[in-house]
Amino acid sequence: MRISEVLKKPIISEKVLRVSSNSQGRWYAFEIHKNAVGKDVKIAVENIFNVHVEDVNLLSKKGKKVRDINKKRYLALNKKPDLKKAYVKIKQGEKINLLGEEEKKKTPKKKKKEITNEKEK
Repeated sequence: MRISEVLKKPIISEKVLRVSSNSQGRWYAFEIHKNAVGKDVKIAVENIFNVHVEDVNLLSKKGKKVRDINKKRYLALNKKPDLKKAYVKIKQGEKINLLGEEEKKKTPKKKKKEITNEKEK
């Protein structure tokens, strides 16, 4: 399995933010490929984000069965997709930038000159 196929997307939810804030922002969650194992996730996170991974926890979740009423007014049984998550702990002092924000130095904004129209007397 290729490194780019292991991580599907980062998960940003209230639970993940709560866990991360309790551990000084060292835990991150990702949705991963259903056949990925912990070692694959560790290698993928280290290579993509250039951080050192301390711990990886995996979680598999079965999709729920949902009853829907279609346009033709009959009951349809559908199933949500199965999900596999990885909780990744990185070394102290390192950070993963999930939102794509670049660290920029704040420069003071220049004040706009006020244009005043003085009537000639």
